[in-house]
Amino acid sequence: MPADKHMPSSPRKRRPFSARTLRWVGIALGALITAGLVITLLQDRQARRDAASRQSLALAHGVDRLLHYELRNLERAMSGIAADADVYERTVPAQAHALVSDAVEGVVARHPELESIVLLDPSGDALSRGSSDASLGGWVATAETSVAPHRLVQGPLTRGASGWVVPLALRTGNGDWLVAKLKTSELHRMIEHLDTGKDGSVGITDRNGVVLARMGVRDGFIGRAVPLPENLREKQSVSIEAASKLDGVARSTSYSEISQFPMVVAAGISLHETLATWRTYAWAAGALIALYWLGMGLTLTRLAAAERAREALLIEMEAQADWLTQAQLAARSGVWRIESENGAVRASAQAAALFGFEERAGNIELDRFFDRMHPADRPRVQDEFAAARQTGGPFHSEYRILLPQGGERWISARGAVAADATGARHMAGTIVDITERRDVQNRVERAEQQFRELFERNPLPFWVFDTETLCFLAVNDAALEAYGYTREQFLSSTVYDIRPADQHDAVRILLSEGIPDEGPKRTWIHQTRDGRRFDVRVYSRAIVFEGRPARLVLAEDVSDRVAYEQDLAWRATHDAATGLLMLPTLIAQVDAEPRDPGANYAVAYVQLRDLELVAPTQGQQAGASIVREASRRLEEVGKQFGLSAYVPADSFVLVAREAERRDEMVAQVLAALDGPVHTEAGPYRLEAWIGLAYGSHQDEGAEQVIGHAALAALRARRDNVLAVPYERALADQASARLALVGRLREAVQRDEFELFYQPIRQLDDGKVVSLEALLRWRQADGSFVPPNEFIPLAEESGLIVPIGARVLEHAAIAHRRLTDRGLGHVSIAVNVSALQFHSPDLPETLRQLRELHGLPAGAIHVELTESAVLKRPDAALEMMRELRGDGARISIDDFGTGFSSMAYLRDLPLDYLKIDRTFVADVASDRRNASICVALIALGHGLGLRIIAEGVETAQQLEWLVAHGCDQAQGYFIARPTTFDEMVAAAFPAGPPT
Repeated sequence: MPADKHMPSSPRKRRPFSARTLRWVGIALGALITAGLVITLLQDRQARRDAASRQSLALAHGVDRLLHYELRNLERAMSGIAADADVYERTVPAQAHALVSDAVEGVVARHPELESIVLLDPSGDALSRGSSDASLGGWVATAETSVAPHRLVQGPLTRGASGWVVPLALRTGNGDWLVAKLKTSELHRMIEHLDTGKDGSVGITDRNGVVLARMGVRDGFIGRAVPLPENLREKQSVSIEAASKLDGVARSTSYSEISQFPMVVAAGISLHETLATWRTYAWAAGALIALYWLGMGLTLTRLAAAERAREALLIEMEAQADWLTQAQLAARSGVWRIESENGAVRASAQAAALFGFEERAGNIELDRFFDRMHPADRPRVQDEFAAARQTGGPFHSEYRILLPQGGERWISARGAVAADATGARHMAGTIVDITERRDVQNRVERAEQQFRELFERNPLPFWVFDTETLCFLAVNDAALEAYGYTREQFLSSTVYDIRPADQHDAVRILLSEGIPDEGPKRTWIHQTRDGRRFDVRVYSRAIVFEGRPARLVLAEDVSDRVAYEQDLAWRATHDAATGLLMLPTLIAQVDAEPRDPGANYAVAYVQLRDLELVAPTQGQQAGASIVREASRRLEEVGKQFGLSAYVPADSFVLVAREAERRDEMVAQVLAALDGPVHTEAGPYRLEAWIGLAYGSHQDEGAEQVIGHAALAALRARRDNVLAVPYERALADQASARLALVGRLREAVQRDEFELFYQPIRQLDDGKVVSLEALLRWRQADGSFVPPNEFIPLAEESGLIVPIGARVLEHAAIAHRRLTDRGLGHVSIAVNVSALQFHSPDLPETLRQLRELHGLPAGAIHVELTESAVLKRPDAALEMMRELRGDGARISIDDFGTGFSSMAYLRDLPLDYLKIDRTFVADVASDRRNASICVALIALGHGLGLRIIAEGVETAQQLEWLVAHGCDQAQGYFIARPTTFDEMVAAAFPAGPPT
């Protein structure tokens, strides 16, 4: 049944009308008293401030009038002197100044407030006895037109012989100035005895706010400037309340400027003093109000406390009757008692409801309770109940009852014989609904059975061990099978027994730190009874087993997975063909090493020579064997000094962790490469170019250092030297090369290249039979970039392909121009790079040019290098056959300098062999060069090819070539390369042959 149906209703509140009325009356009265006192205090405060304002204004006006009289008397005295001075100037000009001086001395003697009076001309020079004033012109300038004669003009405050003085000037009739210096002490005398209270103040300023005199400290504030009210000039009298800019005291201050003289009087009454009495009244009123509210609060508090006590007593009485009901509802329990008169059961409403009876307290026959019990439990309960009644012992039984609406309910009944307040003995007790507990107990039992089945029949090893003794408490069959122990052996072991000895420390550390609940985060090594190791991933949870703290462990054999992951990790960081580290991995390892400020390392970039030619000439297998053997040797060197990595396809990087061992490492590298590598194609001798660089963990990264070593290796390759250390110049040169590549790209887009031509002569009759097109790159200043600088860059960057296409186009145009001049029998020889040669578009390009320009067969002579042919020999053979089929002539350029193969040479569809200039250079004087040239000429003729000698620069070379049967030649001795028109004019001066 719903619990809320049986909850007791809240006790009815008694409204405290008297306390509430008293509270509101007291609050209203307090509010009226408070408001009246506050209004009275505010009005009194304002009245006192108004009185202070009036008092300060009266003081200001009084001092201002006194100051007016003082200055007016001074003005009259000075006006008299000025009038006398004017008379003296008219009557006795020669004695005028002396007479004025005498008159001034008399006035000064009668006026102690004056320090001096001097007659000055407009420039400030003294005309009477006294000091000149150079500043006079500045401060009387504005007064010359605006101030009438015999009117005072005030000057800036200055220090005189007797202290601070205020210059006052009066203009005479003839334009001179009579200047009197008024002592500020006289101004101070006017105000020093005024009654302004303790913190009141009276001061005199000029119209700019500069203090001339102030009550109190005589000279303390003289010369300081203070702001004056903006509307003072308009109103002449202004009153304000503000804190003084001089001493910070808040005052009610009045300013007066009622006289015509340029001085302002300020009188201030301290607001603190003005409101001192008022504050006393305010505190007294506040205390009175506080006492009222405090008394009111105490009275209301006591009334409320008495009311709450009455309320609490009523609630307590009602709650006592309701608590038992609430407790029984919350615990799903009830109480009962056997009545001695008739043997009926006196049951509470909750007890009756638990048995399915109507929910109300009353007597119920005992047999009706037994009738509701489950038939299987009823006899047992009846026997237990009867025995308890007879013996007076305790009764306790758990049984099921059948509810009228269907279903079962588990009841736990307890009882005992006890005496009531009258001494009568009754059997009484409680019943509790334990259905939920029995359901939970049943579920636990089922879960334990399911766990036992899951534990025993799990295909993965399962066990439980004691976390204190580390002994195994339970183990399943899968664990016995996986580890090779019997159950007795396993249960007599500890967790150390299934782990190798070298893992015991790790286990101890884990146990000392506390075993966390583990998912598949860590791989452990376990060991079977026969010593076999395997990798496992452990899933572990803390449990309580048979009252002991324990852990449930599942162990998954992941040996195959770990081996696979290790292999993947190895492949991710190592080159599969060589087994060496990949370069990014080496860089990461070097950068991750501890950064000792004083530690440097050395890098050797080893590039094997001519390795790219091995596979085309000796086979892919031979090339792979050479790389593997070189890797094996260099790996041994790397282990001695630090690290090693492979850079496909022909380079290696070695790092010496100790930079001072660099030379030792290089010596070991050379020793490792010294012996030949034996392949199926025969022995192969390893040679290398080595670039060296130093690195520091504090400065640059390993990638940059390795890049430096690679630049040095590139220089070693270009200079054909064994090893080159990195220098800053190498990076600058590399940057220059990159810049040159950028310029090359722009040059290709702008078509800045042009062709020069060099004739090739037939040696038997001296006729020009061909023109070799030579690429030139002219700069804006008319100079040329050397071909040996930009052509290799064009080949490396791939720009040689579009450049080569333009060369072929210009060559075709040049041949058409030759044909137009009757020289169509002269061919154009063009050097074709390896990239362009292996491009599938080359044959089609030549066919289009031939059709577009009407080129005859043999018009274009394609020159190839040996390396271009040998990179992809089979593809080269097919390409050469296709070009020959389209009418092109083909020659091998610079023959004898490459990695020649006679077998390929025999099968290639060639027309010419060109002997390199290095063999021709000393052919007339060097027997070895002569022998090579004789052999090359004989070889070419034996293969049915014509021989062209390059680089002929002397008559002796030309005579030797003619004498030994060379077919054609070219070189500076015959003609230098030049433009097409110049070459045609020089090579064919008589025009085409007839």
